[in-house]
Parts: sequence; C-alpha cells; structure tokens
Amino acid sequence: MPEYDSFADAYAAGLRSILEEGASVPSVLDPFSKASDFGAGNRPYRELIGHTFRVRDARAALALSPELPVNLPYCFGLLAWSLDGRNDVETPAYYRRGAHEYSDDQHTLSGAFGHRLLTAAGDQLAAVLGRIERDPAHRRAFALVLDPSDNFRESREYPCAVGVQLFLREGKLTWLTVMRAQQALTVLPYDVFLFMLMHQWAAALLGVPCGPYIHQSGTFHFYDNEIPLARKVVEAPLTSASLPALPGAPEEARAAVTELVTVERALREAVAAGDTAAVDRIAGERCVADFADVARACLATFAYRKLGDTTTVVDSPAASAEVRADIAGH
Repeated sequence: MPEYDSFADAYAAGLRSILEEGASVPSVLDPFSKASDFGAGNRPYRELIGHTFRVRDARAALALSPELPVNLPYCFGLLAWSLDGRNDVETPAYYRRGAHEYSDDQHTLSGAFGHRLLTAAGDQLAAVLGRIERDPAHRRAFALVLDPSDNFRESREYPCAVGVQLFLREGKLTWLTVMRAQQALTVLPYDVFLFMLMHQWAAALLGVPCGPYIHQSGTFHFYDNEIPLARKVVEAPLTSASLPALPGAPEEARAAVTELVTVERALREAVAAGDTAAVDRIAGERCVADFADVARACLATFAYRKLGDTTTVVDSPAASAEVRADIAGH
C-alpha cells in the first residue's frame, strides 16, 4: 500500500496514477446519478479500481493548490454539520451552490455521512469506540454509512462512503475509510478532510494518539473533461498544510467540537438574519481550543463575504501562514 507523509502527497500521486494508468469508462446513464449530470449530460471518465493510500500524519489533511483552491469554509462547515449528526440541506448549501440538486425532498440529504454514522440509527462511532475500549484487539469496530435499503430505492443520493473501520494497534488508532466511489480531483480533498478530522476526534475520545489514516476506494476516478485541470494540479506545486490538532483529552476534545458546532451555527444564522453585529461579536471572541479558533477565523471571514464585505479578514494566532493565506483568499 502506498504510504505518504501528507494528504497532499497522496493526492498528487493518485491524480498522476489516473492520468497515467486509468481506464476509460463510458458515461453512467442513470438519471438519478450526478455521474450522468442527473440524466442531462454525457460524462465519460477515467478510473482506477481498488485504489488505496495511507497517510502517516492525521493532521496533514489539507492540500493547497494554486490551480484548484480548497474551499476551507466548506471544509469546516461540513465538519461541524457532520459531527453534529445533521442531514439538512441548507447547511451545505450555505457553503456551496448545487447542494440542493442532491436532495430528493429539497430539505434533507439522505446520505449525509455524519447523520448516518452518529444519529440516524444511534451513535455508531461511540459504539465501536466502546468495543475497542473493552477489547483493544477487536475487529468488529466498523461503522456503516451505506445501508441495504439504499439498493431498493431510487434516490439522487446513494452514499459514496460505505463506512469506516477503526483499529487500536500499538497504542495508536488507525482509521480506514471505505468508499464505494471516490471522485479524485474535486471531491477527495473534502472527503479526506472530514474523515481525517473524524479520525482525530475518535482518537481523542479514546485518549490515544492517531496512527495512520487509510483511504480505500472501489472506483477512484475523475471525468474526461477534468483531465486538463488534473494535469495542471499535478504539475503545479501542491502545499501540505496542517491545522492545530484537536485536544487529545476526551473532555477537551468534546469542548472543542462543541465550540466548532456552536460558532458555525451562530455565524450561519447571523448571515441569514443579515446581522453584521453578531458576526462582529463572534469574530472578536477567541475560542478556547486552537482548532476551533482557526475555524472561527475562517468561518467569520466567510460570513463577512456572504454579507458583502470582501475586505475584512479575521485572524487566528493558531493558524499557520499557509492557512492564513488561504483564509484571506476567500
């Protein structure tokens, strides 16, 4: 299995592998699938089957590219939404256009990863962590996203993730994400950010360090019309960036996630109300946890942009120079 120091290295290597070795596949025809543009387009693609990579450092979750800038506010918003176990469509729609096209009822996203892992049928992550605590050698620590019922209904959202498996080995927590399908150019950076941060979260709840992060995809692909952009991404310099780690103690980690969820919700609601004063207040109050504080800076800067202020950039002393530049760029 290829192993990399950072996600940026794994990302570049994966794109190169598709460009050099990927098989050509004709367009999906299913009108319920984004792979056919919901029946409106012809989208042939290149793929690798059974692609897997391993990242040594669970904090190195960001790959910054001048050719394909990461939407960092969406990363933090998606993480808060997922860790809160929600499936409303309005939260992701706040950060990126087009979220509603995946919703069957225009209100919810039936395949929301966090909702399925944490709230839809109970907190699966807590259950598998409990198994590991009771029996560190356990092999039944698998939390499911995909459900048998998904194969018996017509929906615009058939989850790309199958589930996650956790292993406590040599005192560290290894996290394995299993994807049935992974769009490798424009979606992978967001899926990896989410799951690598969930990896940190799970390790903190156990009170152990993170081991390697592993990402396994049944089909690892991008579309033919994205080939020129993929080439530009791998030819340009890719920068690895890390965020402050979540606190390692369980209660402190829970408090940091609560800060993240609270700040994200408050800023989004302030923007919906046109309440600039509320955004000012949140922007001026540092979070206790460094990770949550970087998220506050990023999400508050984005909130100002949503309100029409394109010049205000909120800073966090905990942010690296690369992340500060990325926040300012949005």
